[in-house]
Amino acid sequence: MLTVKLEWPDASLMPNRKNGRHWGGTQGAKVRARQEGYFATKQALAGSVFAGADRTPVRVTFVSPDKRARDLDNLLAACKPHVDGIAQALGIDDKHFRPITIDAAIDQFKRGFVLVEIGEAA
Repeated sequence: MLTVKLEWPDASLMPNRKNGRHWGGTQGAKVRARQEGYFATKQALAGSVFAGADRTPVRVTFVSPDKRARDLDNLLAACKPHVDGIAQALGIDDKHFRPITIDAAIDQFKRGFVLVEIGEAA
């Protein structure tokens, strides 16, 4: 199993916040998120090669910076560029990430982050 730790998603990537706005307003945040996913995955791999399968389970845990209620599917959509970067770093198509399990927790240090666990134990 491979574990990738990402920063809390940029608020501008939340689908509920960008409705009706021009796509260019979020393009910079998308590029940064994709790069973060790519480089965090390369760091987690530490030079090893990931053996992806036709179905690669993924568990995404959103560790919130506070106790506010958050919409998990909105958070997952905000992390789509991160997932694209992760898939690129692994050299696989993200359509193989199945099943995807989403969970939530609270960060005791109030920073917030996202844990993406990829592989059999996910």
